[in-house]
Amino acid sequence: MHLVGVDIGFSNRRRTNGIAVFRDGLLVRAERLSVAERNTALQLLDQVDVVAIDAPLLPPSTTETLPRECERVFSRGAFQKRCKPGMTHVRGTGMTLREHGGHAASQLITATAMRVTGQSLPHMLFDSNIVEAFPNAFLGVLVPEEDFLNAPKIRRGGKFDWLYNRWIARRLFSGIATAAGLPNSVAERCDNEKDHDIRAALVCLLTAGLVGVGNYATVGDQVGGYFFLPPVDLWMPWARVETDQGVLTAH
Repeated sequence: MHLVGVDIGFSNRRRTNGIAVFRDGLLVRAERLSVAERNTALQLLDQVDVVAIDAPLLPPSTTETLPRECERVFSRGAFQKRCKPGMTHVRGTGMTLREHGGHAASQLITATAMRVTGQSLPHMLFDSNIVEAFPNAFLGVLVPEEDFLNAPKIRRGGKFDWLYNRWIARRLFSGIATAAGLPNSVAERCDNEKDHDIRAALVCLLTAGLVGVGNYATVGDQVGGYFFLPPVDLWMPWARVETDQGVLTAH
């Protein structure tokens, strides 16, 4: 399998994009990139099976100011404090992230970037296996409720790394790598990675791996798009209860 995970950043001054590439049984790339370096890296990809991007991937018919159901689901109940997304229909950072996500995906729609696939995925954006990752929810739904109840005060912007560190403490990366058909060397890299943006790219890579083997869940709808998440049977009970069954689909 040739899998790619991309964490989208849009700073013009700093390297805030992460990319992780798995090919021929090996993690061949995991690093931070500038916007220009990210664009070049995406343009050079060839024959990829699945790409997971941490940014909104919207159907062409979706207006830029339309709220997304997948974002609303994770902004309610216990999710609101545990793994809430930014609302990307709001002017400013949200819309900028939509723009960069769409631009990154469009760069992959070339004659060679994406391998022809027989899978039918409910992302509704392209006829390719380009899916939307949401790392905070991907991590959050597998963290036991007791960890959230006993969590210290988390600084603003620090929720992702706290969730990631809970996965390390709970030794969850090995199990999810196995579920994604990836070798334990990928889990070991996840366990040892300290950089925020590379960590996010690695979670996107795990998302791509699960999609590649058809072992995943989606939350969302055809209008606003979907988050691709771990299989429901791995979710903690609190997360299953919080999710509206009308928008959660197991695959």
